[in-house]
Amino acid sequence: MNVMILILFLLAGLLVGGTYSAYQAGSRFFSIVAGLLAVVSLAAALVWMVGKMNW
Repeated sequence: MNVMILILFLLAGLLVGGTYSAYQAGSRFFSIVAGLLAVVSLAAALVWMVGKMNW
């Protein structure tokens, strides 16, 4: 598996944690930004992983 895919999954996980932490702290703007970045990172990792699959 490509290392970049793993890095994107790791980044998505960290961003989800940051989103939750910012939400708990009451920072609405950072919660939205980190959440959107987490979704983009997860989507990119999934699309890249499916593209690497041998059909």
